Amino acid sequence: RGFEFQKETGIRFSDYLTNERIQKAKEYIETDGMDRISDIAERVGFGNNPQYFSQLFKKKTGMAPSAYITGLRGPSGMSGQKEEF
Repeated sequence: RGFEFQKETGIRFSDYLTNERIQKAKEYIETDGMDRISDIAERVGFGNNPQYFSQLFKKKTGMAPSAYITGLRGPSGMSGQKEEF
């Protein structure tokens, strides 16, 4: 099945799923105002592994989730929270 997916789409299913999860994480940050990395990671399917989520987020977007949040809201918009795991 994975081969069929890749044949149809040109990308591996695991890459597709990661891209969808990262896109959803960006939506949660942008529209829901979520700023706790651990909450975002859990909500998009990375369970109790926010470090891995942060690693993939940075790989796909070019910035850490905390930097993405700060870029949207400015340093004072984080309510004093830092990247929490």
